[in-house]
Amino acid sequence: MPSRIDASTQLAQLAAKLAQARAKATEAKAELKRVERRAGRADDAVAELLEDYDHERLRLWGSSPDVAALLASEGSMAFHYAGEALAGAYGLGWGLTWADTKQTVLHVRLNRGEMSAVERTKAAVLHFAPFIKPKMGFVRFGVQHHESSDFAVELHYSPKTGAAQVVRMHFGQEEGAQSFRTVDAALSHIQENHWLEDFIDMPGATVLLG
Repeated sequence: MPSRIDASTQLAQLAAKLAQARAKATEAKAELKRVERRAGRADDAVAELLEDYDHERLRLWGSSPDVAALLASEGSMAFHYAGEALAGAYGLGWGLTWADTKQTVLHVRLNRGEMSAVERTKAAVLHFAPFIKPKMGFVRFGVQHHESSDFAVELHYSPKTGAAQVVRMHFGQEEGAQSFRTVDAALSHIQENHWLEDFIDMPGATVLLG
């Protein structure tokens, strides 16, 4: 049976080792914080340079921007705002990212009863389609609609055949798809069933409908 003195010595040794371990842990945490601060400053410098770089690219592009570059989700805020403005000029929404292609999602949005909405949106789809990475032969657009809190809708368009699909999604899973021979027919379906705002039933509809 160990003596009380041996036990006391052993306890003191363990206490000393514990103090040393705690000191090393404190030093390591302090070093980690210093490294994180340096990493943060480095990230800020990269972001600032990227912003300057992308501003210069936008300036050089002038009125003919590289749409594929704008759609790439790793761009700067300058690219985000430029892409958002370009999409808005065509009546499209801009936001979120496709998980597989890493491109920014373009959203069609048609209002029920809005004159020329199908023609306007078709022109936008045809303009942006060549810059969107296809999936199984179709390029995809999100659909902004009045029931978005319940389910999602996507427009799939085949540049090769001109056909289109309106796909209903729920929690990232496809619930059903309707096929159309033309993008015009698909957009008309969206306007009648998955509209964003209802111009027919809202006050002042006569003016809005012309």
